[in-house]
Amino acid sequence: MKYFTLKWWMGLQEGRGVDPIEDFQEHVTSIQDALPQDFRELLESVSLHDAHLRRMEYDAAAQALEMQLDGCSEQGQRRKITLRYLQVESFLSTAHPKLGLPGPFGYGDLGYDEPYVLAGGRFEHRILFSSGIELRIRFGDFQLVV
Repeated sequence: MKYFTLKWWMGLQEGRGVDPIEDFQEHVTSIQDALPQDFRELLESVSLHDAHLRRMEYDAAAQALEMQLDGCSEQGQRRKITLRYLQVESFLSTAHPKLGLPGPFGYGDLGYDEPYVLAGGRFEHRILFSSGIELRIRFGDFQLVV
């Protein structure tokens, strides 16, 4: 994660860039038009914050990764969110061995996510969980189901 690090989330980050929100918003504005339509919809109308990852499945033959999340609407209503990454180039899950926030088992609460536009019409989505686990998915297209 470039903007929303685990140390920032835990209140341990010091110095320049302590509050990444403005820099992150500038980043999103600069790449927004290049993102797939469903990903723009995700950024504009769906909050992943505090969602729980319930299922993640990678289909190598289809080069597709699907994540099923339990989240909340702005009105506090529970809702199912499915993120489908198509033309998946790579998928990485890392964990910090000594840092994490208390919370639910598994991946924990989904805290923050960051989109990136890569060369060649590719994209990367980085997702940080309270457990300290960070996911990085590189893909070519995206579908959102809420």
